[in-house]
Amino acid sequence: MNNKMLRLAVVAVGVVAAAACTKKDSNSITGSTDYTSVQLASDPGSFTVPVGDSAEFTPTATIEPQGVAIANATANMTFSFADPTIAEVNGSGFVQGDAVGSTTLTITYTDVNHNFTTTTLDVPVTVIAAP
Repeated sequence: MNNKMLRLAVVAVGVVAAAACTKKDSNSITGSTDYTSVQLASDPGSFTVPVGDSAEFTPTATIEPQGVAIANATANMTFSFADPTIAEVNGSGFVQGDAVGSTTLTITYTDVNHNFTTTTLDVPVTVIAAP
């Protein structure tokens, strides 16, 4: 192979290799992986539940400042009560009243994608006597 053909072959390989490179995509949810915090919310923001009854609630986690809801956020949430004898989150995922009184539901979200930081939200819960 002559010198001119060898140089042409090397240039062709370099062009093919450069064409195969692609720009790294940014995070499709936020536009980047930089954000300042995760905001938690609960709908409703407080509960009044009769003993033996339950109320559906929707906890959400949102990336801030972008305001984008985190898909499947509840998979990384835990729920605890200041007084677990008064209320609980039952097997259906509802807040259930077990005894008359007041307690606080603490929702904790652990961000498994960014240094395992946690965010908490306290939600008041009042359990009243059954009608």
